[in-house]
Formats: sequence, structure tokens, C-alpha cells
Amino acid sequence: MSLRRQSRIVAMQMLYQIQLTNAPVPVVMEQFWQNHDTSAKLRPFAVELVEGTTSHLEVIDELLQNTSKNWKLHRMPVVDLCILRCAAYEILYLSDIDPATSINEAIEIAKIYSTPDSPKFINGVLDNIEKK
Repeated sequence: MSLRRQSRIVAMQMLYQIQLTNAPVPVVMEQFWQNHDTSAKLRPFAVELVEGTTSHLEVIDELLQNTSKNWKLHRMPVVDLCILRCAAYEILYLSDIDPATSINEAIEIAKIYSTPDSPKFINGVLDNIEKK
């Protein structure tokens, strides 16, 4: 598994914890690094994703709400919401990453961590975001 994918998974896990506990980002990060044996090499990109996603959360959530047909954010599985937020941040704010790569990575992470229907849903939402 690539270093970038590992970083995306770590970011998704941190965003999940933030969503469930409403704990501050620095606290979640510190606890995560203490409790998980992760390579120091994957930390910078994971931190960038978490900090970027959380700092642009209002814009990202509004966009997700407007592009996810028939789904309110509070009804989405939390894992899917975290994957979508992270990938949307990449698409919107990280111009050095091809949007197709961000979408594909989100789909692959959803295949591992979410429901069987989630990859198709995530693909549809992110594809709509990429087209805007």
C-alpha cells in the first residue's frame, strides 16, 4: 500500500474520531500518534489532510450537501462522510493532486472500511464535485 494511501487512511481515521468525539484536532492527533505505530513518513500528508479538511469544513460540507442527491450529511455513514470530506479537500485545495487520483483513492478506502454500496456512492458524489 502506498505511503499516500496510508496517510489518507490515517486522516480518515482521525476525522472519524473528531466527528464522533468533537475533540479538538491537536488532541486527536496527539492521541492518535501515541496509540498507533505509524511511520513518521506518512504523518506530514495525514496532518495536511486533517488540518486542511477541518479548516475548510463549512465549505466542504455545503458542497457535499449540494452534490449528494437525496442524502443529508447527518444520515450518511460517518466513515463515508469522513472519506468524502478528505477527498473533497484534495479536489478543491490540493492542485498538485489529480482529482481522478483523489476520487480513486477514496473509492479504494471505502472498499476497505465501508459498506458494499459506499464506493459507488462516493464515486458519484466526488465525480459531481470534480465537474463543478
